[in-house]
Amino acid sequence: MDLVKLIQSLQELVFEIVVWILLLPKTLFRALARPDLMVKYVNSELQKEPEKQFDDYVPPVLFFLLLAVIPAAFYTWTGQGGTENGGPLSPLTENNVLASAITTSISLLIYLVWIEGLNKRPLRRSGLRRLFFIQCYLVTPAQLIFTLLVTSLGSVNPILVGLLGTVILISYEAFAFSDELKVNLIRGLGYAALPQVALFVGLLLAVSLFS
Repeated sequence: MDLVKLIQSLQELVFEIVVWILLLPKTLFRALARPDLMVKYVNSELQKEPEKQFDDYVPPVLFFLLLAVIPAAFYTWTGQGGTENGGPLSPLTENNVLASAITTSISLLIYLVWIEGLNKRPLRRSGLRRLFFIQCYLVTPAQLIFTLLVTSLGSVNPILVGLLGTVILISYEAFAFSDELKVNLIRGLGYAALPQVALFVGLLLAVSLFS
């Protein structure tokens, strides 16, 4: 192995990690407080050359992994073992993180399909890229808030926490629909709420049929 190339790779890795640490608070604050600006940010960044994209904030997919997937995986890991079940914690493995990535991506995938359906566009990789990046910036703060709520209040009233988490997610998703469909924020809220209503009705029907 070329020692010089190894040192250069390590140097780049350390630099990237330091940059992520520096940009993460700024990105989180902006995504939490101004999701509308994050939507515009993605739209503007994708017009630049690839090497110049996402220079001001943590890239969307990395942001999603760091603050949505990993906290949810950590909560699942700590919640399934240790003091709650009277045993030691099971190891946090790649499977835990992968399972968390899948579960936290469900809402993201639903809204991707729903937006493309409303726009009457076929599902294509090239067309989904921009919407996927937008979803990463919108779903992440909602998922992080939900994870914090479950951690602190889930044992008190899990149904209430779940409903609150759904309302938060709809509130963030409204900005994507408002921008994509060129409607006001109130109509954006309506479009964002429809998949959740459909899911709730589906669950009620399933319970009534199998109970």
